[in-house]
Amino acid sequence: MIGYKKFALGILMAAAAVSGSAQNKSFEKISKLPEAQYAYISESMLSSMGAMADSTRFSPSTIDRLKSVEILTCETPETFDRIIEMLDPCINELQLLSRLRDDNDNITIYGKRNGDKLSSLLLIEIKESPEILSAIFMTGDIDPDSLKSITRP
Repeated sequence: MIGYKKFALGILMAAAAVSGSAQNKSFEKISKLPEAQYAYISESMLSSMGAMADSTRFSPSTIDRLKSVEILTCETPETFDRIIEMLDPCINELQLLSRLRDDNDNITIYGKRNGDKLSSLLLIEIKESPEILSAIFMTGDIDPDSLKSITRP
């Protein structure tokens, strides 16, 4: 789980300098909430990040195959239920792939299969201490085996 967090943080930091329009309608609506922080990373930005990838962690081609990454975070627990409800249209288009509970983390992973790969992936993490909700939505040609290497500590 630590690797996933480092990956998400790295993408969020890189996205801070990039502005873009939302690809996912649910994320776009949630991004307008004052309690939510939002980042969108386009395919072109992801391609340039691939060259900077740590090849000991994952191959640059893992990032190069992504078309977009959207990241939402919220540190206001009173808003978590509303955000999850607003994510429902996105969740309903995807298949539940995994649910993980690790100490004070609850992680749910949804995806849309495209053969042996995924065309979209949604990770939702609710951390209990400190209370943080994070959601990451990726589109592209996503290889599940590549994601395993990213999420390993």
